Amino acid sequence: MDQFTALAETIANYKYGFIAFDIPAELLKRMIYDVSMCDLDAPPKNKLRKVIFNDNSGLSLSHKLTIVGQLIGKTKRIHQDDIYQCMLDINDMNERITIKKLASTLKCSVRTIHRNMGYELKKEKELLNMENEKI
Repeated sequence: MDQFTALAETIANYKYGFIAFDIPAELLKRMIYDVSMCDLDAPPKNKLRKVIFNDNSGLSLSHKLTIVGQLIGKTKRIHQDDIYQCMLDINDMNERITIKKLASTLKCSVRTIHRNMGYELKKEKELLNMENEKI
């Protein structure tokens, strides 16, 4: 703990050039205490993941991005078929179909629905909503 405190104090010292502003001593003590209380065996939830490719791998940028997406990205994929089925289910319950309802039903973000919802599905959503309003 003493070595960690000395290292943190060195890094937090403005004159060594590691940081761009001066950190008050009380804030530094609180940060050291917070870090000492963390479970260091598991990475924090917001820890960045990096995939480093060999310079001579010969992979194109798009192929590298595909590999990174498979390794880091979420495993659940939302397809137009899933969205359409969800739209039909919401319509069967005589409720208005909204992007937010689709996202909560499919347990994904609103942005994911927008990204995967094609022009045809948007038109179908409007038709189902108009049909539902007439009833």
